[in-house]
Amino acid sequence: MKNKLVPAIVIGAAVGGLIALIDKGTRDSVVSNTKSIKHYASNPDDLKQRFNEPSGEPSKVEMIKDEVLFWKDTIEEIRRNNPELERAIMDAKDTFQAKREKKLN
Repeated sequence: MKNKLVPAIVIGAAVGGLIALIDKGTRDSVVSNTKSIKHYASNPDDLKQRFNEPSGEPSKVEMIKDEVLFWKDTIEEIRRNNPELERAIMDAKDTFQAKREKKLN
Protein backbone atom coordinates (compact mmCIF):
# COMPACT_ATOMS: atom_id res chain seq x y z
CA MET A 1 0.00 0.00 0.00
CA LYS A 2 1.56 3.26 -1.14
CA ASN A 3 -0.69 5.75 0.60
CA LYS A 4 -0.82 5.19 4.34
CA LEU A 5 -2.40 8.53 5.23
CA VAL A 6 -6.06 7.48 5.17
CA PRO A 7 -5.56 4.25 7.17
CA ALA A 8 -3.42 6.15 9.68
CA ILE A 9 -6.15 8.78 10.09
CA VAL A 10 -8.81 6.11 10.62
CA ILE A 11 -6.66 4.25 13.16
CA GLY A 12 -5.81 7.51 14.95
CA ALA A 13 -9.48 8.47 15.14
CA ALA A 14 -10.39 5.05 16.51
CA VAL A 15 -7.64 5.19 19.15
CA GLY A 16 -8.63 8.76 20.07
CA GLY A 17 -12.25 7.71 20.42
CA LEU A 18 -11.33 4.83 22.68
CA ILE A 19 -9.17 7.08 24.84
CA ALA A 20 -12.03 9.59 25.11
CA LEU A 21 -14.35 6.81 26.28
CA ILE A 22 -12.19 6.31 29.37
CA ASP A 23 -14.05 9.27 30.91
CA LYS A 24 -17.35 8.19 32.51
CA GLY A 25 -19.10 11.44 31.56
CA THR A 26 -18.19 10.92 27.91
CA ARG A 27 -19.45 7.32 27.99
CA ASP A 28 -22.74 8.41 29.58
CA SER A 29 -23.16 11.14 26.97
CA VAL A 30 -22.49 8.72 24.12
CA VAL A 31 -25.01 6.21 25.50
CA SER A 32 -27.63 8.94 25.96
CA ASN A 33 -27.10 10.34 22.46
CA THR A 34 -27.24 6.85 20.96
CA LYS A 35 -30.57 6.19 22.69
CA SER A 36 -31.89 9.53 21.39
CA ILE A 37 -30.79 8.74 17.85
CA LYS A 38 -32.39 5.29 17.98
CA HIS A 39 -35.65 6.78 19.30
CA TYR A 40 -35.84 9.47 16.62
CA ALA A 41 -34.82 7.00 13.89
CA SER A 42 -37.78 4.81 14.75
CA ASN A 43 -40.13 7.77 15.46
CA PRO A 44 -39.39 10.53 12.92
CA ASP A 45 -42.69 12.29 13.73
CA ASP A 46 -41.38 13.00 17.24
CA LEU A 47 -38.37 14.74 15.73
CA LYS A 48 -40.55 16.86 13.45
CA GLN A 49 -42.77 17.80 16.37
CA ARG A 50 -39.76 18.73 18.51
CA PHE A 51 -38.47 21.18 15.90
CA ASN A 52 -41.90 22.66 15.21
CA GLU A 53 -42.67 23.42 18.87
CA PRO A 54 -41.51 26.76 20.22
CA SER A 55 -38.80 26.23 22.82
CA GLY A 56 -39.98 29.00 25.14
CA GLU A 57 -36.70 30.87 24.96
CA PRO A 58 -35.88 33.48 22.32
CA SER A 59 -33.70 32.49 19.40
CA LYS A 60 -30.18 33.87 18.99
CA VAL A 61 -31.36 36.06 16.11
CA GLU A 62 -34.11 37.57 18.26
CA MET A 63 -31.66 38.18 21.10
CA ILE A 64 -29.19 39.93 18.79
CA LYS A 65 -32.00 41.96 17.21
CA ASP A 66 -33.20 43.07 20.65
CA GLU A 67 -29.65 44.00 21.67
CA VAL A 68 -29.11 46.06 18.50
CA LEU A 69 -32.45 47.85 18.98
CA PHE A 70 -31.56 48.58 22.61
CA TRP A 71 -28.24 50.17 21.65
CA LYS A 72 -29.85 52.07 18.77
CA ASP A 73 -32.44 53.54 21.14
CA THR A 74 -29.75 54.35 23.70
CA ILE A 75 -27.64 56.18 21.11
CA GLU A 76 -30.66 58.11 19.85
CA GLU A 77 -31.51 59.14 23.42
CA ILE A 78 -27.95 60.33 24.00
CA ARG A 79 -28.12 62.34 20.78
CA ARG A 80 -31.39 63.98 21.79
CA ASN A 81 -30.34 64.76 25.35
CA ASN A 82 -26.72 65.65 24.77
CA PRO A 83 -25.95 67.37 21.45
CA GLU A 84 -22.59 68.60 22.82
CA LEU A 85 -21.50 65.03 23.46
CA GLU A 86 -22.51 64.06 19.93
CA ARG A 87 -20.44 66.92 18.51
CA ALA A 88 -17.45 65.89 20.66
CA ILE A 89 -17.73 62.30 19.48
CA MET A 90 -17.99 63.37 15.83
CA ASP A 91 -14.95 65.67 16.28
CA ALA A 92 -12.98 62.79 17.82
CA LYS A 93 -14.00 60.53 14.94
CA ASP A 94 -12.92 63.14 12.39
CA THR A 95 -9.58 63.57 14.19
CA PHE A 96 -8.89 59.83 14.20
CA GLN A 97 -9.85 59.55 10.53
CA ALA A 98 -7.55 62.44 9.62
CA LYS A 99 -4.66 60.85 11.54
CA ARG A 100 -5.30 57.51 9.86
CA GLU A 101 -5.33 59.13 6.41
CA LYS A 102 -2.04 60.92 7.16
CA LYS A 103 -0.56 57.62 8.32
CA LEU A 104 -1.64 55.83 5.13
CA ASN A 105 -0.25 58.56 2.85
